[in-house]
Amino acid sequence: MRPLPLGSELTPTRTSRPLVSGAVQTPRVRVRPAPRYEPAGPVVAPTPGVRHSTAVRPFPGTAPGTGSARKTAAAAAEARRFTVAVSRLLFEVVDRRRSVAHLGDVVSPAIADQVAALVRHDAFRVPDPTGAGASGTVPTPPYVPTGNVLRRVHVQLCDPAAAEVFGSYEGGGRTRAFAGRIERKPIRIRGSAPAGRRSLGRVEYRWQLVALEFG
Repeated sequence: MRPLPLGSELTPTRTSRPLVSGAVQTPRVRVRPAPRYEPAGPVVAPTPGVRHSTAVRPFPGTAPGTGSARKTAAAAAEARRFTVAVSRLLFEVVDRRRSVAHLGDVVSPAIADQVAALVRHDAFRVPDPTGAGASGTVPTPPYVPTGNVLRRVHVQLCDPAAAEVFGSYEGGGRTRAFAGRIERKPIRIRGSAPAGRRSLGRVEYRWQLVALEFG
């Protein structure tokens, strides 16, 4: 019996031979080529003296330079720029160099309330190392600003409209961590109506900080 060609499957068929007493019935075998499950690529003849790579090529639509890949790269760059900017603004607010109102629409209302509570309870301040005010003889506040400084920012894009962010900052002689999440949210832009017309303004999708945790 000759060997079967590669990629073939066996299909038993009924035999028309009469049964012989004491013999084992063996069905006939019909060879059919197996169906193709992946499209065949172009056949490229090997070039003498050139080593051909055996690396697996990416699926169509995910190769670098495609429209989807460019949109993802642009969203990642935009998300990082926003994260750095909003992080610096947050530390200026907690250091009382800016008011909570300066956060505007770059953070969600829940995050604005959270930051306001941290500022109200002096969560980012440390005791004065000189001890001024401890004995009650010097009328100076017992807390001084730490001057928090942003050190590192990392952005992990979940999809073009959401990303997980985390990083580190230094304050009071210690390095701490923070983490959060940003999402593209519909933001109403005020003052976009022509002069003399009353309008609620147009809506644009912009990045917004929707979750925040400090270490």
